[in-house]
Amino acid sequence: MLKNAIYGGVNAAVLTAMHDDLSVDLDRTAAHCKWLLANGCNGLAVMGTTGEANSLGIAERIAIMEGLVERGIAPRRLMPGVGTPAIPDTVLLTRKAAELGCPGVLVLPPFFYKNPSEDGLFAYYGEVIERSDGAAKI
Repeated sequence: MLKNAIYGGVNAAVLTAMHDDLSVDLDRTAAHCKWLLANGCNGLAVMGTTGEANSLGIAERIAIMEGLVERGIAPRRLMPGVGTPAIPDTVLLTRKAAELGCPGVLVLPPFFYKNPSEDGLFAYYGEVIERSDGAAKI
């Protein structure tokens, strides 16, 4: 394991449980997170690679982060997906994750353009990092 890694071991992509009306079921999501941690996972990528976060609004994403912490999930175990097409929203979510105690976040590349150049990707991430003031590792 890397000495300076903020997350080590097994890190699972966490599905977000939903109610029939498509609102987030925080109780079931938290129970699933607890099960993953109890069964060998070291970290939890919420709102990340499972894809449903792109269908959630900013307030819903914040409610998920806050709701999981309120339900006993240690923020140091969370690596929330905060990437959005809008840099200010990504920065807001990054800062919220850091405020809750999450050591790092997942930031997808900007998905609103096909095949962005390397310079474009660098500029996007550079802007997110600069505006986030190092709130959390990306």
